[in-house]
Amino acid sequence: MGDLTGVLYTGLVTKQAYAFGSDDAPFVLENKQTLPRIEIAYETYGVLNAARDNCVLVTHGITGSSHAAGKYAESNRTVGFWDNFIGAGKVFDTDRFFVVCMNSLGGCRGTTGPASMNPVTGKPYGLSFPIVTIRDMVRVQERVLRELWGVTNLALVAGGSMGGMQALEWGVLYPDRVGAIVPIATSGRVSARAIAFNEIARRAILLDPHFQKGNYYDKENKPDGGLALARMVGTVTYLNDHILEEMFGRKSAVEESALEHDLHARFDVERYLHDEGAALVKRFDANSYLYMTKAVDLHDISRGFTDMASAVRRITAPTLLVSISSDDLFPPEQMERVRDLLMGAGGDVRYFCMESAYGHDAFLVESGKMEATLRNFVTDRVGG
Repeated sequence: MGDLTGVLYTGLVTKQAYAFGSDDAPFVLENKQTLPRIEIAYETYGVLNAARDNCVLVTHGITGSSHAAGKYAESNRTVGFWDNFIGAGKVFDTDRFFVVCMNSLGGCRGTTGPASMNPVTGKPYGLSFPIVTIRDMVRVQERVLRELWGVTNLALVAGGSMGGMQALEWGVLYPDRVGAIVPIATSGRVSARAIAFNEIARRAILLDPHFQKGNYYDKENKPDGGLALARMVGTVTYLNDHILEEMFGRKSAVEESALEHDLHARFDVERYLHDEGAALVKRFDANSYLYMTKAVDLHDISRGFTDMASAVRRITAPTLLVSISSDDLFPPEQMERVRDLLMGAGGDVRYFCMESAYGHDAFLVESGKMEATLRNFVTDRVGG
């Protein structure tokens, strides 16, 4: 168990790792398969108090990582995905809270996943890696918090998209151990439409000639084309039609004349999609993309319960649900269903539909639009 020492968060952060498990005490997944050893990459911001009750867990999206705020070095050009929310005086005030973000199980940013070494074979897991669920990710987070810092009760869990699914699962799995939850741009159960797009993305990877049944780690050529195409498919679902038109709308016929003579000449939106695909290839693993999208598809907080209402009734923590008005991937009505079930169960729930034309990605790109709502909720409902 970790002690209470910590470094005041000043904008610089270090990625750290914690490992648990053994052949004699493997981690049992929801599907009863096991992992003998799990390593988790994490980052912390702020200091844990003596009572160990000021911990805020931030959870990330499908291709995200533990890098939620700050920089690794002053020379870095970019900051963590929620840097505007984490720090002294910010929504998750590091003078008050001990903020933790972990890379999710099955990922490839420092946490055990398909690219990790299988201790049994001495080779990367590849497709022998077991299927993991959002619930498995949450159970791993709970174990790390308990073993590493002795944190059994969280002040708050917040996250968007896949991270929002984890926040909901925290409320369902550990109703007496989480002070508040903030699921953002997500749902209680993934829709058929979202699953359909994820399957198209997975198929792009599986059909890449360099995929090699997932055993490509020692090969010169990786399934980069398939992964890039998968990201292109995902990107279309993250943006609303209005913002696509605003950013990449058609130009005049004169400006587009080159397109009439060159099959490979690209519209602005095509260039953007190719850039997004190329960027993901540099930082993500194709097998992890398969497993993370499958975990998202399997998300259903009612699994193991009679129905969703029964699962939602377990949530006793004050809850702030945030949806995005233009989100085509997780439309507002999906969050409103959870809100209605919580209200029907007498829960302490607030709902905020953020007006944005940006689509699903607004929870990152235009996160400032929900800052006041988040700050008010934290002030009113969160201890620590």
